[in-house]
Amino acid sequence: MEQIAIDSTAGKGIDRISASCGDVTVGCTDVAGIIHSVMLSSERLRDEHSALQKTVSALETDQMRVAQASDEARLLSERAIERLGEGSTLIQSSLDQITELLELVETLTQHVTGFAAAMAQVRSSAQEIDQIAETTNILALNATIEAMRAGDAGRTFAVVANEVKSLASDTRRATEEIGRTIDTLGAEADEVIAKIERGGKASGEAKVSVGQIQHTMRSVNELIVEVDGQNDQITRATATISDHVNGVQAMLDSFDSAAVDNEEKLSRAHLRIEELELTASAMFDEIVKAGLSPRDSMMVDKAQGFAREIVAVAEAAIAEGKLSASALFDQDYREVPNSNPPRFRTALSDWADAHWRPINDRLLAEGGPVKMCSQADMRGFLPTHVTDRSRQPTGDLAHDTKYCRNGRILFDAIDRKAKASGDPYMMAVYRQEGDGTTYEVVRNVYVPLVINGRRWGDFELAYVL
Repeated sequence: MEQIAIDSTAGKGIDRISASCGDVTVGCTDVAGIIHSVMLSSERLRDEHSALQKTVSALETDQMRVAQASDEARLLSERAIERLGEGSTLIQSSLDQITELLELVETLTQHVTGFAAAMAQVRSSAQEIDQIAETTNILALNATIEAMRAGDAGRTFAVVANEVKSLASDTRRATEEIGRTIDTLGAEADEVIAKIERGGKASGEAKVSVGQIQHTMRSVNELIVEVDGQNDQITRATATISDHVNGVQAMLDSFDSAAVDNEEKLSRAHLRIEELELTASAMFDEIVKAGLSPRDSMMVDKAQGFAREIVAVAEAAIAEGKLSASALFDQDYREVPNSNPPRFRTALSDWADAHWRPINDRLLAEGGPVKMCSQADMRGFLPTHVTDRSRQPTGDLAHDTKYCRNGRILFDAIDRKAKASGDPYMMAVYRQEGDGTTYEVVRNVYVPLVINGRRWGDFELAYVL
């Protein structure tokens, strides 16, 4: 009875050891995955850090340009104020002269208007003279007639009457000439008056414009003075920004040095943990092969049973002429256009989808500890997969990474070790890829697929206990 109790206790201890070894292997793999994720995150941070450094450098360059532009703007504003002062004096002098000219135009308008009135009076006087000359001419004519009636006594009077008549005629011709001249002058005067009146109106508008120019000049002068003050503030702010940028650059340099050091340490840790992961997987493999983990052995039996079915289906198809050996072992991987992650097709792909995929789906449908199963050739090519992981790609990287696994080539260190193994099976623990950023740690059975005496690859069964 006592011996039985000792054996029972030993058996339980062995079970605990095998379970603990499996847990250690899973833990190593999980830690390796965490470190790998940290390394990827660190690489992304380094990329972002590099981009940030470039941004800060560009900011520093831009800040220097702003400082230079600010200094130049300040100098230009000072020169502008100086030149504006000189220009304002000249412009003010010109405006004063323009104002005097406009006042002269107004005075000229008044004078021309007076001239027009004088011309009208001259015209009126000429008309009166013409009437007097006409009356004188009539009187001279009557006097001549009376002198002729008087005979010799009126001869002298007749001579005088003729002279008066001649003088009246000359007066009328003169007044007519004066009238024509006055008419001509009047027409020209009217035209000049009209132009001067338009000029007078324009001069009034010009005065308003001159006033606006003077107001604008004052506003411009005030604005430039304000801009000069703003440039001073910009210069001070730019100097402050420069100090901050230099401080940020120093912090980034320090961060970069620390990040590089941490990445080197992480890289060394990752290499060590990967070695430990392989060692733990090898220990796990030996324990299962030693029969010390019954639950894992049950999964090995299941995987080997389905592997035999997969081999039998392929050998039967070859025997019936439905599948050629060249198609089965085809390694001419043709990439599927626009696939991301890259997927490939071979001469085996269609046949594998039709005959191996249903076997995979049936095994996955058992559920329980089974998480996934697939076939991979000697180079890690998966000609098919379960239906749920053989969906149509959508272009979304996370979706396609997780659900479009048929046609992928996955060939990690543990996969290479399995392909190099000649054992009936090999146990391992690995990180099953999810959407590219997540993963699940699973135990995996690699069972060699030897078809008609030639090893094609492995059947893999992933499970979690």
